[in-house]
Amino acid sequence: MRLTLHRTPGAEIRDALLVRLDRFNDEATGRAEPVRHLSIVLRNGAGAVEGGLVGISYYDWLIVEMLFVPPGLRGHGLGTRLMRAAEAVAVRRGCRGVWLDTASPAARAFYARLGYAVFATLPDHPRGHARWWMARTPPRDGEAGGLEIMAARDPAVVGMIGRALNAEADTLFGPDTTRADLAITAEDAAGANQGGLWMLVRRGWLFLDMLVLAPGARRGGTGRRILTMAEDEARARGCAGVWLDTFGFQAPEFYRRQGYRAFGALADYPAPHGRHWFRTPVQSEGDA
Repeated sequence: MRLTLHRTPGAEIRDALLVRLDRFNDEATGRAEPVRHLSIVLRNGAGAVEGGLVGISYYDWLIVEMLFVPPGLRGHGLGTRLMRAAEAVAVRRGCRGVWLDTASPAARAFYARLGYAVFATLPDHPRGHARWWMARTPPRDGEAGGLEIMAARDPAVVGMIGRALNAEADTLFGPDTTRADLAITAEDAAGANQGGLWMLVRRGWLFLDMLVLAPGARRGGTGRRILTMAEDEARARGCAGVWLDTFGFQAPEFYRRQGYRAFGALADYPAPHGRHWFRTPVQSEGDA
């Protein structure tokens, strides 16, 4: 199997891996599970996007990917209204719970006041700080509070909130000089694509976003070779480590065999399976 590392991968590589991974998940669970989007928008008097919440629901849980309230509007309960509206959507979609992650101590305290508990902690992400994963189950039903809610991923909302959150993170932790999207593709002797890995470098860590191989390519150590390439790249970029999450029907035992340590889990995701978080360091003690 020929493996190729792409340091400037095109979106077509990610899209192909996503299609292959969705097919695997559907077959493993017996569920044709669609990703359902959610955008809750805060607009000013002129109709421009000033903040809001972006998330997805997938396999019985809602993930809050981004939440932003402009500094001048904080302290008036807008963040709470956004979260309560998201939870109400989660209830209507039949979700067991809501989860999210944050590296902001202030945000962690905010979510804790709403009943979210930490279930995973990754130290030094970014360096000198920690990243926390938090969840609430079950979500609370209630009114949406007159907010603009869309079952779609609005590019204007995603772009505006993403830029605002990145700017706040740069203020808290300094600019992210490690940021990169990477990929490894696998091809057989005939040149046919057999899957690969999509990965992200963020705040000094490498995240394994999607690793999927065709059934015939899952033997002979191809997965292990891909992990080794990814870890070597993380090491060369000065990353502290590699982390990932995987469903129980995917590959938790594979990662354990490669020396990855669990640092968090959510049960019944989807039932009777769970979702598991793993990490491994890539720098020696003298390099850290």
